[in-house]
Amino acid sequence: EGIKEMYPEIESWYIGGHSLGGSMAATYLADNVEDFDGLVLLGSYSTADLSKENIKVLSVFGSEDKVMNKEKYDENKINLPEDFTEEIIDGGCHAYFGMYGEQEGDGTPTITNVEQIQKTAEIINIFIKK
Repeated sequence: EGIKEMYPEIESWYIGGHSLGGSMAATYLADNVEDFDGLVLLGSYSTADLSKENIKVLSVFGSEDKVMNKEKYDENKINLPEDFTEEIIDGGCHAYFGMYGEQEGDGTPTITNVEQIQKTAEIINIFIKK
């Protein structure tokens, strides 16, 4: 809180996060929707109901992600606006949204950590500019 006031020249704000951080960002957004233009979820999903909100939502996950609970992900899509954007990074895994090494239970990536981060940045950049 308070970051928007520190940068009044910025007109468009998004909140997001990876894994549990994405879920927490969505929960925060639900209570502060007027402060943001959108949400970016990385290997994550929203348990907060944002389905009626006028916001842009991007959901990105890796095809080899074995940490994110895909069943819960699918069940919670109902919490997102109907026009949300979903992007799957072919060969990506859960841990490669960061640089913290392998994560127990994750799938085997077929791209490098740097490639996944670069693809993620490109996807987010294109999404925000739409």
